[in-house]
Amino acid sequence: MLELKFFIAGSDRFSVAKRGNDIVRSFGDAEIEVIDSDVDKIAEAIQELQQVCEALRTVSIFSDKKLVWYRNVSFLNDTKISHSEEVLSWLQELQNLLTKLPEVGCLITTGVVDRRQKIIKSFLEICHAEILETPKLLGCEKYIFDIVKQEKKKMTSEASSKFLQRTGNDLAVIDNELKKLLLYTADKSDIDAQDIEAIVTDLRDSDFFETIDLFFCEDVEVFLRGIQRYFLYQEEGRPLLAALQNRVRLLIQLRHFYENDAIESISKSALENLKERYAHICDTGTGSIFTQNPWYLGKLLAIAKKCSLADWVQFQIKLLNTIVVLAENYDRQQSVFENLYFQLKLIMSSPLLSAV
Repeated sequence: MLELKFFIAGSDRFSVAKRGNDIVRSFGDAEIEVIDSDVDKIAEAIQELQQVCEALRTVSIFSDKKLVWYRNVSFLNDTKISHSEEVLSWLQELQNLLTKLPEVGCLITTGVVDRRQKIIKSFLEICHAEILETPKLLGCEKYIFDIVKQEKKKMTSEASSKFLQRTGNDLAVIDNELKKLLLYTADKSDIDAQDIEAIVTDLRDSDFFETIDLFFCEDVEVFLRGIQRYFLYQEEGRPLLAALQNRVRLLIQLRHFYENDAIESISKSALENLKERYAHICDTGTGSIFTQNPWYLGKLLAIAKKCSLADWVQFQIKLLNTIVVLAENYDRQQSVFENLYFQLKLIMSSPLLSAV
């Protein structure tokens, strides 16, 4: 085991990031070179690995110690990329360097890994390896009490229980809400249940359909906060994808009627008229506009006008293909939806070349 080589993996991103930061701090004044991972293709993974290997070979200029942090590696689970022969070859080259360069520190942080793979087993053998699981409530409570104690405060058992009821056992949420709580109670030495009621948000009550609405908002920061909030409490993105597909299905229908029937607003009578005219060729069951509230459709029509019919159809096709992307990037699902948002934002901000 090489004491300067670390391999930190786990499903809880906050825990992995926190452990990584702790290791970096332990290197003191060493030269730190960070290489962030963000790949969707085999060629991109190979390029990153080449960069990491080159960083390990490069002599430190500003310190007698060096740490290369390969951060948030996204392809070491059971994916097409991780099984690529070219990628495996470069991962082997990285492992060779870890054994040949004992004086250079290397930290690899990643999400869920496929521990059955030979290449992963090798990392676990040659590095100081830690597989971090999602923390239990008991561990979260200790984390809270430790932070509170550092601030020279006390928290009642009732307050800690109410805090965890609102946050769950996600350390990222706990950390954010704890910062708010400590700021709110700056002039108090004892934190009680009333303080929790006053300042800690009950994030368990997140609105699923509110997240869908955020895909069509123009404020990027609002969307990013919303999608982060969703994945703090939802591990699986497929239900969100299905709901987004349903929303776009309605937008396609509305855009069609806008282009072909000059529909500028939706009323109950207008909807009944469309149903009567198109019932023989349109699906009038679940998923059609004819089962929706006219007021709700009026809101969607304003969104439908922002893209041409061809654009909406192409985006729906992209959503259909996204189910494969999610399967290949299970531990990066939030990033997949962020990419969808920016692609849609780009389409909606472009001139409607095919609009009527």
